[in-house]
Amino acid sequence: MATAIWAILIFCILIFVHEFGHFITAKMSSMTVHEFSIGMGPRFLGFTKGETAYSLRILPLGGFVRLEGEDGESGDPNAFCNKSAFKRFSVLFAGALMNILSGFLIFVIIFSSVSQVASNTIGEVLEDSAFYDAGVRVGDKIVHMKGEKYSSGIHSFRDISFFTSLNGGGEAVITFERDGEKFTKTITPRPATDSSQPVFGMKPAAASGGFWSTLSLAFWECVFVIKSVFLSLWWLVTGAIPASSMSGPVAIVGEIGAAAKLGWQSVMNLAGFISVNLGVMNLLPIPALDGGRILFLIIEKIRGKKMNPEKEGMINFVFFSLLILLMLLVTFSDIKKIF
Repeated sequence: MATAIWAILIFCILIFVHEFGHFITAKMSSMTVHEFSIGMGPRFLGFTKGETAYSLRILPLGGFVRLEGEDGESGDPNAFCNKSAFKRFSVLFAGALMNILSGFLIFVIIFSSVSQVASNTIGEVLEDSAFYDAGVRVGDKIVHMKGEKYSSGIHSFRDISFFTSLNGGGEAVITFERDGEKFTKTITPRPATDSSQPVFGMKPAAASGGFWSTLSLAFWECVFVIKSVFLSLWWLVTGAIPASSMSGPVAIVGEIGAAAKLGWQSVMNLAGFISVNLGVMNLLPIPALDGGRILFLIIEKIRGKKMNPEKEGMINFVFFSLLILLMLLVTFSDIKKIF
């Protein structure tokens, strides 16, 4: 029960942050806002102030900001449809931006609360290891790793771990930085003496402390999450991972429960991951999502005239229905895994 409450609270906070981004930007742009709602379905709490109704709804699975002229024509000069393209873009983009910034802030709090964080600088090279034989030294910084299936710039130890898990025991082309100069070596990890898992044979140095270091770590953590989202989507599209691996609200509740057992930092880390994930997913160019509406706005600018609002509204409705169906299917799959 406590886990479910934590999950609902996190969902509601992240939804509020997202919708508040839309809301405050619309208000700053002098748009008519009819309703600000957290949750979907029937309304059970709310009040009205000025032109705007503020609502809480039964299902904590989303939210919305209902604007005048958002899905059609309007004679109101403050309607969404009658504002400049820049103001409409700002309102559409603000929700996702708020989620990404919130994730960044969460990561700042996490990194500022721990005494040491592993970095991409070599702190120790193990004897009789792949790195030892390749002449890698303590103090060398890993800045890029390239394998057969994956290549990436390296900015944190998490990047190194992620590359290693994807590349397995395959050969890697690794770029290091030493005394301000870069050099590249081709290295194949090999099993450690106490494990069959292929490793390069190093231990990371701790990242330097301080305000700017914390901001840097939080920034690259956000970049890592964004990169993970796009990689996961690509793997789903190409069939590299099965569709059954997708997680819905039920699975996320379980993940939050598992994180809660490890402490508040684990819960915050998961919240940061979900927040950045939510922001990125909303920017995908899919109708009914913010990114789809931004895509229509870009098409409008290219064509030099607005799209038919009725057709745009119908496309958004169809895709919104498909997204709801997908959510129901993923939720059903989550429940099947439990039972």
